[in-house]
Amino acid sequence: MAVDLLTVAHETSERTAIPLQSNLIAATAFMEPSKEWMYIDKDGTQVGPLEKDAIRRLWSKKSIDWTTKCWASGMSDWKRLRDIRELRWALSVRVPVLTPTQVLNLQLVVGHMLAPVLLFSPF
Repeated sequence: MAVDLLTVAHETSERTAIPLQSNLIAATAFMEPSKEWMYIDKDGTQVGPLEKDAIRRLWSKKSIDWTTKCWASGMSDWKRLRDIRELRWALSVRVPVLTPTQVLNLQLVVGHMLAPVLLFSPF
């Protein structure tokens, strides 16, 4: 549920808001999932519209990947899946946020930042 709430919070920065659209989260809980996503498959065929759950199923079957071009109403142009924040959040449950190399690099950066503090600490 937290991922869904974060997705809703980030949707406004990805797509243009529709005038007079209600943003009540409570109202959307009783609505059918909207079939708004399109994608271009490996053969170059446009597929959709689909709801986000269908995108999740395609992802788990490895039918789509980070380079798959996707589009939804309100977007100015087709984008790679990895460049669409809303879909990244929707798929983040099954996808590691950082690779092992990125974790190691982050540890080094934090270590370098903390080294001067530890040198001058009283303990």
